[in-house]
Amino acid sequence: MDKTIAGRYQIQELIGQGGMADVYLAYDAILHRTVAVKIMRSSLTGDSVYVNRFHREATAAAALNHRNIVSIYDVGEENDDYYIVMEYVPGQTLKELIKKRGALHYVEAIDIMKQILSAVSTAHQMGIIHRDLKPQNIMVTDSGIVKIGDFGIASIQSLSQVTQTDTIMGSLHYLAPEVARGERASTLSDIYALGIMFYELLRGEVPFNGESAVNIALKHMRDEIPSVHEYNPTIPQSVENIIIKATAKNTSCRYQSADEMLSDLNDCLNHPNDPKLVFDYGDDDEGSTTKVASNEEFFTSKIEPAPLVEKPKTKKKMSSKKKKIIIGSIVAGAVLVAGIIISLVFYFNGSKQVPDVKGLDQDTAIQTLENAGFEVDQDITFELSDEYDEGLVVSTNPGALSYAKKSTKIKLVVSSGKYIVINNYIGEDADDAEDELKELGFKVTFKEESSEETENTVLAQSISSGTKLKPNEAKGKTIVLTVATSGTIPNVVGYNVTKAQNLLKDAGVSSNNIILQDLYDANQTVSSQINANEVIAQDVAEGTKITKNTYVTLKYYSKSPTVAQPSSNSNSNNNSTSNNSSNNNSNNGSNTGNTTNS
Repeated sequence: MDKTIAGRYQIQELIGQGGMADVYLAYDAILHRTVAVKIMRSSLTGDSVYVNRFHREATAAAALNHRNIVSIYDVGEENDDYYIVMEYVPGQTLKELIKKRGALHYVEAIDIMKQILSAVSTAHQMGIIHRDLKPQNIMVTDSGIVKIGDFGIASIQSLSQVTQTDTIMGSLHYLAPEVARGERASTLSDIYALGIMFYELLRGEVPFNGESAVNIALKHMRDEIPSVHEYNPTIPQSVENIIIKATAKNTSCRYQSADEMLSDLNDCLNHPNDPKLVFDYGDDDEGSTTKVASNEEFFTSKIEPAPLVEKPKTKKKMSSKKKKIIIGSIVAGAVLVAGIIISLVFYFNGSKQVPDVKGLDQDTAIQTLENAGFEVDQDITFELSDEYDEGLVVSTNPGALSYAKKSTKIKLVVSSGKYIVINNYIGEDADDAEDELKELGFKVTFKEESSEETENTVLAQSISSGTKLKPNEAKGKTIVLTVATSGTIPNVVGYNVTKAQNLLKDAGVSSNNIILQDLYDANQTVSSQINANEVIAQDVAEGTKITKNTYVTLKYYSKSPTVAQPSSNSNSNNNSTSNNSSNNNSNNGSNTGNTTNS
């Protein structure tokens, strides 16, 4: 395709198509790098809705800077062509990978999900909801790096033009039940899509298929997600529990943030034999999976069925809403009366309600219980707590607000201190992480690794975030932090161009920052033999420190150039010299002969 945009982006070939735009492979003639250019289809450029959505994608993605999100380089309009220039990610979509390989091993699936969740967490923290998370919108490089793209229907919470009409836009196979019912998309609907995606990675297919969009949506609202553990018993139950929690019908039971889900992913293999997660929905719970309703009830918020036969208006019919209010009031009153009766029964039987002393210090709790007429057992149990600091009451037996006779001794459980919970230090400065860990009693050691990340940034940690330890377990325990170090440019002159690229990448140069300059010209001649595809020069000197903005240009010939031949004048001169030499030799021979004769 012979087309150049903005005087610099040379369009080469079509590499992808979407609902509103086409994606082309292109070459940036100014920065000498390969890029991807997304161009809105000309049939949509006159529609302000699609133009706004296209701009929204650029705004959303450009605001994000994360190694697992496709970078946006440029945005513009030229001759009614709306375009976005972005990072070119060589590889395949996650959907193509699943189609090619089927179900992935759970360790590989967890690694992919960790990368995705890290990126989604960053987006959510900036107020950006993707709303169309699915494997088709995620690229996977040959080295296993995941990149999220296509923010075409992303919702930016600070933008006023994002309205309710945009809510149901994502692919139905990954659409959260509340969004299908007409509620607005949220971070929790993104988390539901991530749970479905995790299922697909482990199972090789989506959990629900159907003959129609309505059928698929109803399954998401009514049916339980099939068990991946039953499909493949080698998958730990702790892994399946993450899917169960991420895809809970009731949003209050779902992960409340991407960070929370990421924490469980980091920790799930440390306790693989957890019991299966089961949610105890109440009968009236909005998210109850046992709820049976008509199709209309799922897709509309209020539908009053019309009567089949019109009856005489002898008495005003009470509305359904009023009936519910009256019935609810009667039930609430009955519960209240029952509670009063039960309290009176316990009171006259010499029983009293145990005060709630959780969170109080030990002495205050004892005084409170004694003031209520109870005796406190002197044998106090001490245990570590997730919630309460040392010295605060964790629980009582009998429990708080239960009824017990005055003669009952109340047993106290008091916190001996909080568990140490390992934080996620990845992405933080190594010195700050070291200070925090040393305060907890850890011994910190470092492992350096060349990376394009900022120098001294933590890339990995030997103890997963979310791991709980007793305070005495941390004393002297070693934790290894892998930190980014700026490598230096190696000398790659003389190497094959592919090998040279790999050496630069191993040293920490981003693959996007390596520029190849082919010097081959069929009309050019050189003075000496040059091998094809061999680096003959690099524009950054050996030993130069590598940063994120380090670009290296490698010069080479894709074909061996023609070596110049000696000129004809040179040959005639050489021949003349040779003849003179021969004459000299013959003369010398003649002289020699004369001398001999004499």
